[in-house]
Amino acid sequence: REWSYDAYISRRVWINCDGWVGKRNSNLEEAERIIREVKKFCDWAGDRQYEIAILTFYKGQEGLLREKLKELPGQKNRYTHFSYRNCSIRLATVDFFQGQEADIVFLSMVNTSRDGFLDTPNRLNVAVTRARHQMVIVGKHSYFKSDSPTRELRKLAEMYGRID
Repeated sequence: REWSYDAYISRRVWINCDGWVGKRNSNLEEAERIIREVKKFCDWAGDRQYEIAILTFYKGQEGLLREKLKELPGQKNRYTHFSYRNCSIRLATVDFFQGQEADIVFLSMVNTSRDGFLDTPNRLNVAVTRARHQMVIVGKHSYFKSDSPTRELRKLAEMYGRID
């Protein structure tokens, strides 16, 4: 399917988010930014139907994102499958989403000063290859580009165009 969503500078972007890691490996600033981006995309989509995936490496962030998604109209009793306007939204950890894909994927990195288990090459590969058309990483770009001890994470941050 043709992709005409032009809100981002390319089909692979990194939205910088300097938020801090709270309890249970969660990052409120990233979660709020992802929800804003999802709403913006769904508003743009209008009557067209798209599949959105919101992925994270951490259960704590998945829980926080779930609570934010439940605030959307009519989603109070949902757990992993949500909808907004004509878009279907799936929330999952990267490990659970293996083998699946979506039109647009939002990936929450969560960490701002350590790699945690993001440095596992297979897990990272799964995370960044789930998007059919648009991949959006949300996280502290400067940490992953310059301070991460993991070569693959530094390279990923270099490859993705940063937007604030």
